Amino acid sequence: MKSENNSSEACDWRIKPIPYRDPYVMMDTNWGAIFGALLFIGGIFAGFQMKAFFAISIVGLLIGLISILFRGRIIRRNWKKVTANVIDQEYKRVLGTPGLRGGARKNWAFRLLCEFDLGGKRYTVTPGCWSTFVSESSVNAFLENIVSPAEKCQIWVNPKNPLQAELIANDIKDFLLH
Repeated sequence: MKSENNSSEACDWRIKPIPYRDPYVMMDTNWGAIFGALLFIGGIFAGFQMKAFFAISIVGLLIGLISILFRGRIIRRNWKKVTANVIDQEYKRVLGTPGLRGGARKNWAFRLLCEFDLGGKRYTVTPGCWSTFVSESSVNAFLENIVSPAEKCQIWVNPKNPLQAELIANDIKDFLLH
């Protein structure tokens, strides 16, 4: 494992992400989530006129969340669980998303470069992972659990587009979406 503890925010990752989709193709729209968001916002504004309309915002929130969950499950329903060889791994301290008070705090993130066989072809991917960490020791502990001593890990792979892969972290995301 190579750590880069460079203080420069402009410092780039050594492992470059391998794109899995054409950046010029429009993404699919989750209309249920949009409808839920509109109901949520409309319910808040209507609730200022009559308190009973605040229930509309709760219904909208539920519709949006359920739509996001089902959409994620539908997209991933045919994905294959694959054992991949970890070719390289890197972690570093990165600037996180801005908080409520405007400032952004630093988090630890990682990238894996993995290789696997699917349908007689060999693919190299940088699997997605939704986790960030508050310390170097926590990212190391996570990677020790995910990457075996034989430098292997489990990933979900989209068989229609094998470059689209997600790391299996055995967390709530895996439970809800696969």
